Amino acid sequence: KNKMIDYKKIDWSKAATDTLTDYEQAKAKAATNSTQRKGVDLTKYFTIALKNGEDQGEKSIRILPNQDDPTKWYKVGYFHNVKIGNRYTKLYDPAQDNEPSPLNDAYKYLMGTGDSEDRKAANSYRSRQYFIVRCIERGKEAEGIKFWRFPAVQDGSGIMDKIAPLVKKYGAFWNPFEGYDITMSIIRDKSRDKVGYSKVSSIIPDRESKLYEDENQAIQILEDPMVWTDVFRKKSNDYLLLVAEGSEPMWDAELKKFVGKVEDGISTYQPKEAPVEKTTYETPSNNTSQQSVTTESTTTQTESQAQPVAASGDLKIDDLPF
Repeated sequence: KNKMIDYKKIDWSKAATDTLTDYEQAKAKAATNSTQRKGVDLTKYFTIALKNGEDQGEKSIRILPNQDDPTKWYKVGYFHNVKIGNRYTKLYDPAQDNEPSPLNDAYKYLMGTGDSEDRKAANSYRSRQYFIVRCIERGKEAEGIKFWRFPAVQDGSGIMDKIAPLVKKYGAFWNPFEGYDITMSIIRDKSRDKVGYSKVSSIIPDRESKLYEDENQAIQILEDPMVWTDVFRKKSNDYLLLVAEGSEPMWDAELKKFVGKVEDGISTYQPKEAPVEKTTYETPSNNTSQQSVTTESTTTQTESQAQPVAASGDLKIDDLPF
């Protein structure tokens, strides 16, 4: 016989909590499977881009501690900001993993020819330093962990220059239980063109608060295993080699590899003496880090702390590093 259940002795509060936990886990698993199928989940990218027609706005985030060292709140990564076709794309620099880098080879080659025009061209292939933070966006907590990438600059106008001073005045803002959210005031800067671009004008701290009132929900977010390299993914060597050669890579389903895009029977390949691919490459050194730090005045719109705005006002694939 089945044992009679005493429903009065059931902890219904715990049952409700467990149900919500199961739901959130199932939703997270479905999101992960969706990401694996599609290759990219735009909700994982935090962007400061204003919507079309907006000239100013605010966004609030809670920056989270690093998984490997909770006393730190940001990571440093290196990316190439290169033009592929008609758009600029940030490509992960494999040299930071001690792997071959055709784009770094192109940079070294062009810098070494002694030609002034080549030196100008080399700047397009230079690896640049970026900061990456893990956060949640207030008002969009259901989207979970997001990653925000912004460039290192040396003229004092960068995002890091606005956030770092908060530590001295308010302490560890990334403390999930006694820290605080930060709110960014964003404006549309039209100094370069009529359309303009989104730019952080100021960052202010909110009052001290918990990441979530529900501690279990906070722990679930903090223990999310997703890291920035899952979002800003590394491209294959053959893809990078095509970019270094001046081609626009396209995936060929029959050949099962990337090939140069062909338009109207004409390849996008731009003939030039390409460097010989190396089997090894040094990771960016401290000197490289200093060289890769750029000023706001010398960067292009796509590589500054400003974010481009889509015609529809939403985040575009073109704005992301794919």
